[in-house]
Amino acid sequence: MHGKLPPGKAKRGLLSGSLGRMLPGALTLAGCVVVWEVISLFFFPVFFPGPATLLERMAAIYSSPASYVVVGQTLARISEGFVISMVIGTALGLAMGLKRSIEVFFDSWIMVLLTFPAICWAFLSVLWFGLSETAPIFTVVLIVFPYVAMNIWAGTKAVEKDLILMATVYRADRSLMLRKVLIPQLMPYVFSSLRISLSLSWKIVLVAEAFGVGSGVGQQLTYWFQETRVDMMLAWGVSFMIVMVLIDLLVFRTWARRVFAWRPQLAA
Repeated sequence: MHGKLPPGKAKRGLLSGSLGRMLPGALTLAGCVVVWEVISLFFFPVFFPGPATLLERMAAIYSSPASYVVVGQTLARISEGFVISMVIGTALGLAMGLKRSIEVFFDSWIMVLLTFPAICWAFLSVLWFGLSETAPIFTVVLIVFPYVAMNIWAGTKAVEKDLILMATVYRADRSLMLRKVLIPQLMPYVFSSLRISLSLSWKIVLVAEAFGVGSGVGQQLTYWFQETRVDMMLAWGVSFMIVMVLIDLLVFRTWARRVFAWRPQLAA
């Protein structure tokens, strides 16, 4: 007869399993840092900084209160473009999935927007709106919302038709069907869209700031590029990348774990 493992052994087994999964990634990261440090010894720190030098530059940047204002300006632009893109893309994706006529009309236009070069939107935004807050937000929306629409559209087409038929049999109105049938099945696609949108939005905003705004992290990258300071460019770029990764981990992944807590884990 097989009994349950004692609580202490179960916890130790869980801990050892977690450490076993983390160990390869930790070793790879440590190896990359060592190789990075060795290569940096052959260059001037301003051209190819080592890990310690980069940390010093990042500490110097964030020791100034003005740096937080710069980061806040960029985050505000990312948030605006991100929210607008999600709203437009989700609404259009739902409409395309539910209405054949809307799908036929927008299908080609979505593909046009997806294939249009992103850098062209950045230049056009500057020409149309000048050095303003509108330019980076407009650029983000035009580039990101087609990806959201495409993802939600695919999710809507993959909805279980039997559940819709069942809801129809029980005479569920459109609002109830949307809240209880469609949206729960679309949540994996929504979270996928959220993470894709965030990863695209912050990169696009930095490019748009470099061309069309006189402030923000993108403007700082342009300034240090003109000064030929690779170390400061990397310090701003890497530190802001860390901020965006933390947002993804602490907000979207935590939210997703709570929403999908009922699902069994397939990965070992």
